[in-house]
Amino acid sequence: MLLSIPPPVSQDQFQRLASVVAIGWWAICFALIFFMQSGFLLLEAGSVRAKNAAHVCAKVLSHTAIATASFWLVGFAIKAFAWPLCYLIRQAGTGTVLTRLDDAITGYVGWTGASTAWTPWSFTALPDVYLFSFFGSLTFCITSTAIPGTVFSERFRFKAYLLYAFLYSGLVYPIFGFLIWGGVGGSPLLDPHSALVQAMDRWFTPELTSPLGAKLQAYGMGADASGRYFWAPYTDYAGSTGVHALGGIVGLVGGWYVGPRLGRYRRDGTPLAIPAHNVLLTVFGALLLAFCWFGFNGGSVVANAASHPTLGKGAGARGLYLADYIFSDVWWVFVTTALAAAGGTLGALIAGFRLHRAADPLVLANGLLGGLVAICACVGFAPPGYGLLVGLVAGFQFPYTFRWVERTLRIDDAIGTIACHLASGVIGGIMAGIYGQLFWWGLLPQGWVHPGGDLAGGTTIPTLGIQICGFLSLLVYGLPAGYFIFKVCDWMVGVRSTPDEERQGLDMAEHNIEAYPTAESGG
Repeated sequence: MLLSIPPPVSQDQFQRLASVVAIGWWAICFALIFFMQSGFLLLEAGSVRAKNAAHVCAKVLSHTAIATASFWLVGFAIKAFAWPLCYLIRQAGTGTVLTRLDDAITGYVGWTGASTAWTPWSFTALPDVYLFSFFGSLTFCITSTAIPGTVFSERFRFKAYLLYAFLYSGLVYPIFGFLIWGGVGGSPLLDPHSALVQAMDRWFTPELTSPLGAKLQAYGMGADASGRYFWAPYTDYAGSTGVHALGGIVGLVGGWYVGPRLGRYRRDGTPLAIPAHNVLLTVFGALLLAFCWFGFNGGSVVANAASHPTLGKGAGARGLYLADYIFSDVWWVFVTTALAAAGGTLGALIAGFRLHRAADPLVLANGLLGGLVAICACVGFAPPGYGLLVGLVAGFQFPYTFRWVERTLRIDDAIGTIACHLASGVIGGIMAGIYGQLFWWGLLPQGWVHPGGDLAGGTTIPTLGIQICGFLSLLVYGLPAGYFIFKVCDWMVGVRSTPDEERQGLDMAEHNIEAYPTAESGG
């Protein structure tokens, strides 16, 4: 029997096929990110007392719905295009700024290009690529919205939580998202024309005319607007800072504002443990989140590939087509993510034995997640071995940071969110800068930086200076933004449950249902 061998296809034909595969891949990844809400539900519900487990279910379902609606109504327009500034700029006809307010994912310029509508949801009437970009951004927004509420769990009023979810997803997250990922021309951390970026480039990258500069140009690195130094903008590949650290710092403010749970501290300030009611749920939730994380980081592969202006139009600076970029980058990201998860678990294991002479599964679960949070910043350009190191550092710090938060700051963090998301997110951002700085100083072999990097054929590798600026922007923005949210919620509906409601449990006090009905309650 003769075998039919198909004729070879051209690179352009393969490129078109790869684009179709990329769209399907992105859809799968975004579905996985959306499914992370199940992991958050199990993680939080298992970590609190049984009398509040159903309340957690209501929280997760509600913030998912509210974030979806508010991000469609206004959040995406702010995050992608700095609405309403983009519309006002367009109407004023100041094209020099308008042409640089572009969406980082789609590359489309201005508010909507051909649209004159002022409403923030009018992007839905434009090409499908906007819906494509919206849904990906939405899944990140919902993930970030889930994080702060886990800090002040078991004592926050449900009505206040609904208002919090609207303000966070519709305003607080999108503004910071624009700063981290939005229009390259609009963010002081990204714009090649930005005075801040150019100052960091001048201090932390070599001159283009230097011998090292010549090597870096041959490798595909591009210049900033000055034309003298390399462009090294802030880099947060998959959300260490933009998703996790922002959620953690808003949660920290919320935990401080609301105060601790009843019985969490003695009168002298000594902390008392409130045990998780179901360790199995918590650990399963952490593992489910880890599984979905491959979609979280893997989806960013196509996001960063699609944002590059030359890919898909022929070979890039290193002869890379979109297909080459995607298929090489996915496995790099997956292996680095897996090693970071392993490092986080091992780091927490070592620290747990040092502190408690025992392997607490709750500490291990948070170490696992801490490693995953930290690696998001540099997973696209740092090698797998560095992912293991990043995970080790993030996992090791978890029990120490958690103890410092509860004993020194005296903030009652119900499930360890501040140490897991805020501290690990900051560690990830800074360690991305450390690795990038070694590259810019020529101390790393170029093969130790992934050829795809963040943007193939013009790779953005950050400097330590710009990453520190990103951390400072998190503090400057996140602390007052968090205070604004909880002050508004307190003013409008009140944030703290009454002592009687807290003692009864929010399942019955807020929802008139028990997660675990007993015979006495009619179950």
